[in-house]
Amino acid sequence: MCFAPRCGLVPLLCCCLLLAACLESRLPEGVVATVNSEPIHLRTVQALLDSRSAALGTLQRPSLENMKRQYGEALGTLIIHALVRQELERRQIPVAGATMEQAVALVRGDYGSGGLSKFLTDESLDEADWQALMRDHLAMLTFEKRVLLPGIQVRLDEVRAYYQEHQADFRLPETLDVCFVSGENREALDAFCASFPAGRKTPPETLLAQCLEVRADEVPPPWTKEVSALKPGTCLPARRRNGVWESVGLVERLKAHSLEMADAYPLIEHILQEQKKRAAFEQWLEGSLSRATVKVSPLLRDEVLTPPSARQDRQEEDEDEDGRSDMVDASAGAEERFDAGAAGVDAGSVKPAGDAGADQPPRRNGAGGSGRR
Repeated sequence: MCFAPRCGLVPLLCCCLLLAACLESRLPEGVVATVNSEPIHLRTVQALLDSRSAALGTLQRPSLENMKRQYGEALGTLIIHALVRQELERRQIPVAGATMEQAVALVRGDYGSGGLSKFLTDESLDEADWQALMRDHLAMLTFEKRVLLPGIQVRLDEVRAYYQEHQADFRLPETLDVCFVSGENREALDAFCASFPAGRKTPPETLLAQCLEVRADEVPPPWTKEVSALKPGTCLPARRRNGVWESVGLVERLKAHSLEMADAYPLIEHILQEQKKRAAFEQWLEGSLSRATVKVSPLLRDEVLTPPSARQDRQEEDEDEDGRSDMVDASAGAEERFDAGAAGVDAGSVKPAGDAGADQPPRRNGAGGSGRR
């Protein structure tokens, strides 16, 4: 379960905050930023990171720099959420309570009985914090629907121009309309193939039949060669595998062709609408930040303002350094350890301004989440 601004707009936030003169200021204990005096608490940043932890892939080496990068990116997301929420309040466009209840019920249903509570516990998420993140997610969707989309139109000439410029993208390869069928009863499978393809839409309950369009290279290896020579309207001889009878029927071969503009129109319209929606949001965000007062704790200010490209370069340098350290540690038989003094980091220099030093991000073994357990 991951809550983030749509369209990957955190990079834009970095640039806009630089132009808007993001301020470094003493903040109350537990507060890492304010947006027009609205506080963003450290626990909210931690909750957002924990909500993302299950979706993260390869674990990174635990380090102060990696942790600060993750917290900076999460804080950038929450600043965008706050600006959107405030804009909706200004326009008197609320996120309906019924919409929130429906979204929460839908997630609960996906996890099954007690599953959501277990997930939240496993990820160190308080349900109230999780619901606040869900409300922010719904606010982003509401902002798109009620504020951005009404001002966006896609004209026919724009669709035509896009189609002409990207014709290669609308050329479809040869595909096969096939049915994969299996069952324990050989006679039932033979009867299915005898009535194929007319009877493919109403297979007997004793058979499992799946009909779909695939490219030739997507046919499972056990059938690839035989299907390539199969005549349309026929099935391959049944074979027994893993205690089940299986066969494949070919309905027809669909030659490679290009989509006509009329067929591609809905897809192109969606692409252009997304492009215009992103541009409209970027324009709104830049204007909103120019009018906003955003204060960020010194602990995360540099991370929020660091462009993603520079952040990636630093991460790669850290990984290279980690690799060299691992080689040294392995040859010396030494245990891995993190020594702030040896790394040249003054522990006092990374504390937030004021009393927020006690709330600096805790360490965690791995990249996922905030480190709270």
